[in-house]
Amino acid sequence: MNSIIRKLFYAMPIPMRYGIRRIIYFPADIFRDKKLLMPPKGLIFTGSGDYLKVGQNFFNHFQKYGRLTPDSKVLDIGSGIGRMAIPFTPYLSSEGRYEGFDIVKKGVDWCTKNISSQFPNFNFKLIPLHNDLYNHSTEDKAASLRFPYSENYFDFVFLTSVFTHMMPDDVENYIVEIRRVLQRDKICFCTFFILDEKSKTSMSQNGLKNFPHDFKNYSLMDRDVKEANVAYDKEFLYSLFEKHQLQITHFIRGNWSGVTPGDLNEHQDILIIKKI
Repeated sequence: MNSIIRKLFYAMPIPMRYGIRRIIYFPADIFRDKKLLMPPKGLIFTGSGDYLKVGQNFFNHFQKYGRLTPDSKVLDIGSGIGRMAIPFTPYLSSEGRYEGFDIVKKGVDWCTKNISSQFPNFNFKLIPLHNDLYNHSTEDKAASLRFPYSENYFDFVFLTSVFTHMMPDDVENYIVEIRRVLQRDKICFCTFFILDEKSKTSMSQNGLKNFPHDFKNYSLMDRDVKEANVAYDKEFLYSLFEKHQLQITHFIRGNWSGVTPGDLNEHQDILIIKKI
């Protein structure tokens, strides 16, 4: 049943998807606590779960693996509607810096209005790029994007549920750009759906997600909306990071495939990467 609902959702025009969510959550959003730094539920487009709890959980992961300090310069690739940014607001000092970019205008607009207005060291950029799930308004591709930041500037970079919506050329270009803007020996935290023998065997029987359309180095959940959910072959990913002199220090399995997850028990698989 979930797969049928998902397929119907993907078939809708993007504005209709957003409009339906606004209607569903309209009653709750009327009575929400407007003093809380959190967008209306009808505006949220970045996945399920408790918005504030998910953000805080990932912030805890970032602290565990990212070598963060209050003065860190942080890059959030795919900053969405601020779910990951908000937990950083009481943590970063005035010497710290938070940069985020996203392809969805309403997310960048909300973050700028509600986060940057209170925390001037938090900056959000709109970079419109084509994506089958999120943005049909341009033909500009992630594969040709040069990040609008200086070399060796950031000491922590992260991507949550970004590579899971990207094709191989896009992924490789982002890996190149991450290496360019990340300082040496610093950390990138990123999530994927990773295919190895265990996850391939388990996903069709026990998985919360299945990727039946195999294109050798990657597989799709939906052939018609290819960037809705993309899974990558583990060896392919490892070779990409090695090619661009980025070292994988941790592979933490998620619970999406039905295989026993790692101790973080997140939905997606997590790779911790170090620039060497």
